[in-house]
Amino acid sequence: MSGRQPAHTDPSGPGLAAGGAPVGRIVDILRDLIAFPTVSSRSNLDIVEYIVSRLAAEGVEARRIFNAAGDKASILATIGPADRPGIALSAHTDVVPVEGQDWSSDPFRADARDGRIYGRGATDMKGFVAAVLAHVPHFKAAATATPVHICLSYDEELGCLGAPDLVAATAALPVPPALCIVGEPTGLRVAHSHKGKLAQRLTFTGRGGHSALPHLAANAVEAAAGLAAGLAALGRELRIVTDPAFTPPWTSLHVGSIHGGGALNFVPDHAVMEFEARILPGTDAIALEATLDGLVAEARAALAANVDGTGITATRLSRYPGLDTPADAPAVRLATELCGIPEAPITLSFGTEAGLFSEAGIPTVVCGPGDIGRAHKADEWIGVDELADAGAMMTRLAAGLAEPLPPAAMPSAH
Repeated sequence: MSGRQPAHTDPSGPGLAAGGAPVGRIVDILRDLIAFPTVSSRSNLDIVEYIVSRLAAEGVEARRIFNAAGDKASILATIGPADRPGIALSAHTDVVPVEGQDWSSDPFRADARDGRIYGRGATDMKGFVAAVLAHVPHFKAAATATPVHICLSYDEELGCLGAPDLVAATAALPVPPALCIVGEPTGLRVAHSHKGKLAQRLTFTGRGGHSALPHLAANAVEAAAGLAAGLAALGRELRIVTDPAFTPPWTSLHVGSIHGGGALNFVPDHAVMEFEARILPGTDAIALEATLDGLVAEARAALAANVDGTGITATRLSRYPGLDTPADAPAVRLATELCGIPEAPITLSFGTEAGLFSEAGIPTVVCGPGDIGRAHKADEWIGVDELADAGAMMTRLAAGLAEPLPPAAMPSAH
Protein backbone atom coordinates (compact mmCIF):
# COMPACT_ATOMS: atom_id res chain seq x y z
CA MET A 1 0.00 0.00 0.00
CA SER A 2 1.02 3.61 -0.10
CA GLY A 3 2.13 3.66 3.53
CA ARG A 4 -0.09 6.67 4.31
CA GLN A 5 -3.37 6.80 6.22
CA PRO A 6 -6.11 6.00 3.67
CA ALA A 7 -8.80 8.63 3.22
CA HIS A 8 -11.31 5.86 2.59
CA THR A 9 -10.73 2.16 2.01
CA ASP A 10 -14.17 0.75 1.20
CA PRO A 11 -14.67 0.74 -2.60
CA SER A 12 -18.43 0.59 -2.24
CA GLY A 13 -18.87 3.02 0.62
CA PRO A 14 -20.10 6.62 0.56
CA GLY A 15 -17.01 8.24 2.05
CA LEU A 16 -15.36 11.22 0.42
CA ALA A 17 -11.81 11.73 -0.76
CA ALA A 18 -11.11 14.65 1.56
CA GLY A 19 -14.49 16.26 0.81
CA GLY A 20 -14.39 15.67 -2.94
CA ALA A 21 -15.76 12.86 -5.08
CA PRO A 22 -16.69 9.66 -3.25
CA VAL A 23 -13.91 7.10 -3.43
CA GLY A 24 -16.54 4.64 -4.58
CA ARG A 25 -17.13 6.82 -7.65
CA ILE A 26 -13.42 6.81 -8.46
CA VAL A 27 -13.33 3.03 -8.12
CA ASP A 28 -16.44 2.61 -10.28
CA ILE A 29 -14.91 4.71 -13.06
CA LEU A 30 -11.65 2.80 -12.74
CA ARG A 31 -13.59 -0.46 -13.16
CA ASP A 32 -15.06 0.90 -16.38
CA LEU A 33 -11.67 2.05 -17.67
CA ILE A 34 -9.94 -1.25 -16.93
CA ALA A 35 -12.68 -3.10 -18.85
CA PHE A 36 -11.50 -1.44 -22.07
CA PRO A 37 -8.57 -3.57 -23.38
CA THR A 38 -6.69 -0.56 -24.68
CA VAL A 39 -3.48 -2.38 -25.58
CA SER A 40 -1.45 -0.11 -27.84
CA SER A 41 -1.81 -2.47 -30.81
CA ARG A 42 -5.59 -1.90 -30.81
CA SER A 43 -7.87 1.06 -31.43
CA ASN A 44 -8.69 3.17 -28.38
CA LEU A 45 -11.86 4.70 -29.79
CA ASP A 46 -14.17 2.77 -27.44
CA ILE A 47 -12.58 4.27 -24.34
CA VAL A 48 -12.42 7.67 -26.05
CA GLU A 49 -16.18 7.59 -26.62
CA TYR A 50 -16.77 6.51 -23.02
CA ILE A 51 -14.72 9.43 -21.69
CA VAL A 52 -16.20 11.94 -24.13
CA SER A 53 -19.70 10.80 -23.14
CA ARG A 54 -18.92 11.21 -19.42
CA LEU A 55 -17.64 14.71 -20.07
CA ALA A 56 -20.66 15.58 -22.21
CA ALA A 57 -22.98 14.43 -19.43
CA GLU A 58 -21.39 17.12 -17.27
CA GLY A 59 -21.72 19.74 -19.99
CA VAL A 60 -18.03 19.60 -20.94
CA GLU A 61 -17.17 19.61 -24.64
CA ALA A 62 -14.18 17.48 -25.66
CA ARG A 63 -12.09 17.64 -28.80
CA ARG A 64 -10.92 14.40 -30.43
CA ILE A 65 -7.49 14.54 -32.08
CA PHE A 66 -7.24 11.54 -34.43
CA ASN A 67 -4.18 9.75 -35.75
CA ALA A 68 -3.59 9.49 -39.50
CA ALA A 69 -5.42 6.15 -39.73
CA GLY A 70 -8.42 7.44 -37.80
CA ASP A 71 -8.48 4.44 -35.46
CA LYS A 72 -7.02 6.20 -32.42
CA ALA A 73 -7.58 9.57 -30.83
CA SER A 74 -6.42 11.86 -28.07
CA ILE A 75 -8.82 13.97 -26.01
CA LEU A 76 -8.51 17.65 -25.12
CA ALA A 77 -11.18 19.24 -22.94
CA THR A 78 -11.23 22.59 -21.15
CA ILE A 79 -13.32 23.25 -18.04
CA GLY A 80 -13.60 26.91 -17.10
CA PRO A 81 -12.53 30.17 -18.75
CA ALA A 82 -10.25 29.48 -21.73
CA ASP A 83 -8.85 33.02 -21.63
CA ARG A 84 -7.05 32.50 -18.31
CA PRO A 85 -3.91 30.52 -17.42
CA GLY A 86 -4.87 27.19 -15.92
CA ILE A 87 -3.72 23.69 -15.08
CA ALA A 88 -3.48 20.74 -17.48
CA LEU A 89 -3.92 17.16 -16.30
CA SER A 90 -2.23 14.74 -18.71
CA ALA A 91 -2.46 10.96 -18.97
CA HIS A 92 -2.53 8.15 -21.53
CA THR A 93 -5.32 5.70 -22.28
CA ASP A 94 -3.24 2.82 -23.64
CA VAL A 95 -1.77 -0.12 -21.69
CA VAL A 96 0.85 -2.78 -22.32
CA PRO A 97 -0.08 -6.34 -23.37
CA VAL A 98 -0.88 -9.14 -20.93
CA GLU A 99 0.10 -12.13 -23.09
CA GLY A 100 2.51 -14.51 -21.37
CA GLN A 101 1.80 -13.10 -17.91
CA ASP A 102 0.42 -15.19 -15.06
CA TRP A 103 -2.54 -13.19 -13.76
CA SER A 104 -4.57 -14.44 -10.82
CA SER A 105 -7.70 -12.71 -12.20
CA ASP A 106 -8.96 -11.39 -15.53
CA PRO A 107 -6.64 -8.44 -16.29
CA PHE A 108 -9.45 -6.58 -18.02
CA ARG A 109 -11.98 -6.97 -15.22
CA ALA A 110 -11.19 -4.96 -12.11
CA ASP A 111 -10.87 -7.19 -9.06
CA ALA A 112 -11.19 -5.55 -5.62
CA ARG A 113 -9.61 -7.38 -2.71
CA ASP A 114 -7.67 -6.44 0.42
CA GLY A 115 -8.03 -2.71 -0.22
CA ARG A 116 -6.55 -2.97 -3.71
CA ILE A 117 -7.93 -2.79 -7.24
CA TYR A 118 -6.27 -5.28 -9.59
CA GLY A 119 -6.31 -4.95 -13.37
CA ARG A 120 -4.21 -3.93 -16.34
CA GLY A 121 -3.68 -0.18 -16.21
CA ALA A 122 -4.82 0.16 -12.59
CA THR A 123 -1.65 2.00 -11.64
CA ASP A 124 -0.33 2.87 -15.14
CA MET A 125 -2.33 5.01 -15.36
CA LYS A 126 -6.08 4.58 -15.38
CA GLY A 127 -6.24 5.20 -11.64
CA PHE A 128 -5.19 8.80 -12.23
CA VAL A 129 -7.66 9.15 -15.11
CA ALA A 130 -10.46 7.82 -12.89
CA ALA A 131 -9.66 10.38 -10.18
CA VAL A 132 -9.73 13.18 -12.76
CA LEU A 133 -13.02 12.07 -14.32
CA ALA A 134 -14.67 11.60 -10.92
CA HIS A 135 -13.93 15.24 -10.11
CA VAL A 136 -15.19 16.78 -13.35
CA PRO A 137 -18.43 17.94 -11.63
CA HIS A 138 -16.33 19.62 -8.93
CA PHE A 139 -14.11 21.29 -11.53
CA LYS A 140 -17.19 22.42 -13.47
CA ALA A 141 -18.77 23.98 -10.39
CA ALA A 142 -15.60 25.69 -9.18
CA ALA A 143 -13.69 26.77 -12.30
CA THR A 144 -14.87 30.35 -12.60
CA ALA A 145 -11.41 31.97 -12.66
CA THR A 146 -8.88 29.22 -13.40
CA PRO A 147 -9.47 26.52 -16.03
CA VAL A 148 -8.59 22.85 -15.97
CA HIS A 149 -7.50 21.18 -19.21
CA ILE A 150 -7.88 17.39 -19.51
CA CYS A 151 -5.28 15.96 -21.92
CA LEU A 152 -5.48 12.23 -22.70
CA SER A 153 -3.20 10.68 -25.32
CA TYR A 154 -2.78 7.33 -27.06
CA ASP A 155 0.26 5.13 -27.77
CA GLU A 156 2.32 6.43 -24.86
CA GLU A 157 3.52 2.88 -24.25
CA LEU A 158 5.00 2.85 -27.76
CA GLY A 159 7.10 5.94 -27.06
CA CYS A 160 4.66 8.83 -26.60
CA LEU A 161 3.62 8.53 -30.26
CA GLY A 162 0.20 10.10 -29.73
CA ALA A 163 1.37 12.96 -27.54
CA PRO A 164 2.93 15.45 -30.02
CA ASP A 165 -0.36 16.46 -31.69
CA LEU A 166 -2.07 16.71 -28.30
CA VAL A 167 0.76 18.81 -26.88
CA ALA A 168 0.66 21.11 -29.92
CA ALA A 169 -3.10 21.59 -29.50
CA THR A 170 -2.67 22.32 -25.79
CA ALA A 171 0.10 24.83 -26.43
CA ALA A 172 -2.13 26.51 -29.05
CA LEU A 173 -4.98 27.15 -26.58
CA PRO A 174 -5.99 30.83 -26.25
CA VAL A 175 -3.93 30.91 -23.05
CA PRO A 176 -1.54 27.97 -22.53
CA PRO A 177 -1.55 26.25 -19.13
CA ALA A 178 0.65 27.64 -16.38
CA LEU A 179 1.21 24.09 -15.14
CA CYS A 180 0.86 20.60 -16.58
CA ILE A 181 0.70 17.61 -14.25
CA VAL A 182 1.43 14.28 -15.93
CA GLY A 183 -0.21 11.70 -13.68
CA GLU A 184 2.21 8.79 -14.07
CA PRO A 185 2.64 6.80 -10.84
CA THR A 186 5.11 8.53 -8.51
CA GLY A 187 3.51 7.72 -5.16
CA LEU A 188 1.96 11.19 -5.51
CA ARG A 189 5.35 12.82 -5.07
CA VAL A 190 6.26 15.60 -7.46
CA ALA A 191 8.93 14.69 -10.01
CA HIS A 192 10.63 17.61 -11.73
CA SER A 193 13.04 15.78 -14.04
CA HIS A 194 13.41 12.60 -16.07
CA LYS A 195 15.50 11.25 -18.95
CA GLY A 196 14.65 11.54 -22.62
CA LYS A 197 14.54 8.62 -25.05
CA LEU A 198 15.56 7.77 -28.58
CA ALA A 199 14.78 4.33 -30.04
CA GLN A 200 15.44 2.95 -33.53
CA ARG A 201 14.96 -0.22 -35.53
CA LEU A 202 17.70 -1.01 -38.05
CA THR A 203 17.02 -3.36 -40.96
CA PHE A 204 20.15 -4.85 -42.57
CA THR A 205 20.03 -6.05 -46.16
CA GLY A 206 23.01 -8.16 -47.20
CA ARG A 207 23.52 -10.81 -49.85
CA GLY A 208 22.97 -14.47 -49.13
CA GLY A 209 25.15 -17.33 -50.27
CA HIS A 210 26.73 -20.63 -49.37
CA SER A 211 28.78 -20.50 -46.20
CA ALA A 212 31.71 -22.09 -48.10
CA LEU A 213 31.92 -18.95 -50.23
CA PRO A 214 31.43 -16.10 -47.74
CA HIS A 215 33.61 -13.77 -49.84
CA LEU A 216 30.85 -13.65 -52.45
CA ALA A 217 28.17 -12.72 -49.92
CA ALA A 218 27.46 -9.94 -47.43
CA ASN A 219 26.61 -11.18 -43.95
CA ALA A 220 23.75 -9.11 -42.49
CA VAL A 221 24.01 -10.72 -39.05
CA GLU A 222 27.72 -9.94 -38.78
CA ALA A 223 27.00 -6.33 -39.79
CA ALA A 224 24.37 -6.07 -37.06
CA ALA A 225 26.68 -7.65 -34.51
CA GLY A 226 29.48 -5.27 -35.44
CA LEU A 227 27.23 -2.25 -35.04
CA ALA A 228 25.96 -3.61 -31.71
CA ALA A 229 29.56 -3.73 -30.51
CA GLY A 230 30.05 -0.14 -31.65
CA LEU A 231 26.94 0.95 -29.76
CA ALA A 232 28.16 -0.82 -26.64
CA ALA A 233 31.48 1.02 -26.89
CA LEU A 234 29.69 4.35 -27.26
CA GLY A 235 27.53 3.47 -24.27
CA ARG A 236 30.65 3.00 -22.15
CA GLU A 237 31.92 6.42 -23.26
CA LEU A 238 28.61 8.05 -22.31
CA ARG A 239 29.04 6.89 -18.71
CA ILE A 240 31.74 9.51 -18.21
CA VAL A 241 29.08 12.21 -17.72
CA THR A 242 27.02 11.48 -14.61
CA ASP A 243 24.18 12.96 -12.60
CA PRO A 244 23.70 11.28 -9.20
CA ALA A 245 20.04 12.32 -9.15
CA PHE A 246 19.30 9.51 -11.61
CA THR A 247 19.53 5.72 -11.59
CA PRO A 248 21.66 4.85 -13.47
CA PRO A 249 23.44 8.20 -13.21
CA TRP A 250 24.45 8.32 -16.89
CA THR A 251 22.96 8.24 -20.38
CA SER A 252 22.42 4.59 -21.18
CA LEU A 253 22.63 2.93 -24.61
CA HIS A 254 20.98 -0.46 -24.87
CA VAL A 255 20.68 -3.01 -27.73
CA GLY A 256 17.42 -4.82 -27.07
CA SER A 257 17.25 -7.36 -29.89
CA ILE A 258 19.00 -8.79 -32.94
CA HIS A 259 17.22 -11.21 -35.26
CA GLY A 260 18.58 -12.79 -38.42
CA GLY A 261 19.80 -15.92 -40.12
CA GLY A 262 18.13 -19.27 -40.57
CA ALA A 263 20.68 -21.97 -41.34
CA LEU A 264 24.29 -22.52 -40.34
CA ASN A 265 25.50 -23.18 -43.90
CA PHE A 266 23.84 -20.12 -45.41
CA VAL A 267 25.21 -16.57 -45.19
CA PRO A 268 22.27 -14.51 -43.84
CA ASP A 269 21.02 -11.76 -46.09
CA HIS A 270 18.69 -10.13 -43.56
CA ALA A 271 18.87 -8.96 -39.95
CA VAL A 272 16.93 -6.60 -37.70
CA MET A 273 18.26 -4.83 -34.61
CA GLU A 274 16.56 -2.51 -32.14
CA PHE A 275 18.32 -0.17 -29.74
CA GLU A 276 17.48 2.72 -27.44
CA ALA A 277 19.21 5.55 -25.62
CA ARG A 278 17.91 6.94 -22.29
CA ILE A 279 19.34 10.43 -22.26
CA LEU A 280 20.22 12.58 -19.24
CA PRO A 281 18.61 16.03 -19.17
CA GLY A 282 21.09 18.61 -20.36
CA THR A 283 22.73 16.23 -22.83
CA ASP A 284 23.04 17.46 -26.42
CA ALA A 285 20.55 14.96 -27.85
CA ILE A 286 21.02 16.27 -31.39
CA ALA A 287 24.77 15.67 -31.22
CA LEU A 288 24.22 12.20 -29.78
CA GLU A 289 21.79 11.32 -32.56
CA ALA A 290 24.35 12.54 -35.10
CA THR A 291 26.97 10.26 -33.53
CA LEU A 292 24.56 7.33 -33.73
CA ASP A 293 23.82 8.14 -37.36
CA GLY A 294 27.57 8.16 -38.01
CA LEU A 295 27.96 4.66 -36.57
CA VAL A 296 25.13 3.42 -38.78
CA ALA A 297 26.73 5.04 -41.82
CA GLU A 298 30.04 3.32 -41.09
CA ALA A 299 28.29 -0.06 -40.78
CA ARG A 300 26.43 0.59 -44.03
CA ALA A 301 29.67 1.35 -45.85
CA ALA A 302 31.37 -1.75 -44.44
CA LEU A 303 28.47 -3.94 -45.51
CA ALA A 304 28.66 -2.59 -49.06
CA ALA A 305 32.46 -2.71 -49.29
CA ASN A 306 32.61 -5.76 -51.57
CA VAL A 307 28.99 -6.33 -52.57
CA ASP A 308 26.51 -4.02 -54.27
CA GLY A 309 22.81 -3.87 -53.41
CA THR A 310 23.20 -3.95 -49.65
CA GLY A 311 22.07 -1.41 -47.12
CA ILE A 312 20.80 -0.47 -43.67
CA THR A 313 17.41 1.20 -43.19
CA ALA A 314 16.75 3.09 -39.98
CA THR A 315 13.25 3.48 -38.57
CA ARG A 316 12.65 5.74 -35.60
CA LEU A 317 10.51 3.97 -33.01
CA SER A 318 10.28 6.81 -30.52
CA ARG A 319 11.92 10.07 -29.63
CA TYR A 320 10.96 12.36 -26.81
CA PRO A 321 12.93 14.90 -24.79
CA GLY A 322 13.78 14.66 -21.14
CA LEU A 323 12.14 16.80 -18.49
CA ASP A 324 14.26 19.30 -16.60
CA THR A 325 11.97 21.67 -14.71
CA PRO A 326 13.99 23.52 -12.06
CA ALA A 327 13.31 22.11 -8.61
CA ASP A 328 12.45 25.58 -7.28
CA ALA A 329 10.20 26.55 -10.22
CA PRO A 330 6.73 27.97 -9.51
CA ALA A 331 5.17 24.94 -11.23
CA VAL A 332 6.92 22.61 -8.81
CA ARG A 333 5.83 24.62 -5.80
CA LEU A 334 2.22 24.70 -6.97
CA ALA A 335 2.15 20.96 -7.73
CA THR A 336 3.64 20.23 -4.31
CA GLU A 337 0.84 22.19 -2.65
CA LEU A 338 -1.76 20.27 -4.66
CA CYS A 339 -0.36 16.80 -3.98
CA GLY A 340 -0.27 17.45 -0.24
CA ILE A 341 3.17 15.91 0.30
CA PRO A 342 5.57 18.69 1.36
CA GLU A 343 8.74 16.87 0.29
CA ALA A 344 11.57 17.80 -2.05
CA PRO A 345 10.86 17.01 -5.71
CA ILE A 346 12.30 13.81 -7.13
CA THR A 347 13.70 12.56 -10.44
CA LEU A 348 12.47 9.59 -12.46
CA SER A 349 14.26 6.84 -14.35
CA PHE A 350 11.37 6.33 -16.76
CA GLY A 351 10.15 8.78 -19.39
CA THR A 352 6.81 10.46 -20.07
CA GLU A 353 5.20 13.04 -22.34
CA ALA A 354 6.19 15.67 -19.75
CA GLY A 355 9.29 16.58 -21.74
CA LEU A 356 7.12 17.35 -24.78
CA PHE A 357 4.88 19.69 -22.78
CA SER A 358 7.94 21.37 -21.31
CA GLU A 359 9.56 21.70 -24.75
CA ALA A 360 6.35 23.43 -25.92
CA GLY A 361 6.80 26.06 -23.21
CA ILE A 362 4.37 24.64 -20.64
CA PRO A 363 5.89 24.23 -17.14
CA THR A 364 5.45 20.54 -16.34
CA VAL A 365 5.88 18.02 -13.53
CA VAL A 366 5.02 14.35 -13.09
CA CYS A 367 2.82 13.39 -10.14
CA GLY A 368 0.30 10.58 -9.81
CA PRO A 369 -0.92 7.78 -7.55
CA GLY A 370 0.56 4.30 -7.48
CA ASP A 371 4.00 2.78 -7.90
CA ILE A 372 5.72 2.37 -11.27
CA GLY A 373 7.22 -0.85 -9.90
CA ARG A 374 3.79 -2.49 -10.28
CA ALA A 375 3.33 -1.38 -13.88
CA HIS A 376 3.63 -3.75 -16.85
CA LYS A 377 3.47 -6.80 -14.56
CA ALA A 378 0.92 -9.50 -13.84
CA ASP A 379 -1.54 -8.58 -11.07
CA GLU A 380 -0.96 -4.86 -11.51
CA TRP A 381 -2.80 -3.02 -8.74
CA ILE A 382 -3.46 0.28 -7.05
CA GLY A 383 -4.54 0.82 -3.46
CA VAL A 384 -7.94 2.29 -2.71
CA ASP A 385 -6.12 4.56 -0.24
CA GLU A 386 -3.93 5.76 -3.12
CA LEU A 387 -7.02 6.53 -5.18
CA ALA A 388 -8.42 8.44 -2.21
CA ASP A 389 -5.20 10.44 -1.93
CA ALA A 390 -5.40 11.25 -5.65
CA GLY A 391 -8.99 12.32 -5.07
CA ALA A 392 -7.86 14.61 -2.28
CA MET A 393 -5.36 16.15 -4.68
CA MET A 394 -8.16 16.82 -7.19
CA THR A 395 -10.28 18.29 -4.41
CA ARG A 396 -7.48 20.69 -3.50
CA LEU A 397 -7.21 21.62 -7.16
CA ALA A 398 -10.95 22.28 -7.42
CA ALA A 399 -10.89 24.39 -4.27
CA GLY A 400 -8.59 26.92 -5.92
CA LEU A 401 -10.33 27.26 -9.28
CA ALA A 402 -12.63 30.07 -8.17
CA GLU A 403 -9.60 32.36 -7.90
CA PRO A 404 -6.96 33.24 -10.49
CA LEU A 405 -3.64 31.51 -10.08
CA PRO A 406 -1.54 33.54 -7.63
CA PRO A 407 1.37 35.48 -9.13
CA ALA A 408 3.80 33.24 -7.25
CA ALA A 409 2.49 30.25 -9.23
CA MET A 410 2.98 31.87 -12.61
CA PRO A 411 6.12 31.06 -14.68
CA SER A 412 6.91 34.75 -15.17
CA ALA A 413 7.23 35.18 -11.39
CA HIS A 414 10.37 33.03 -11.29
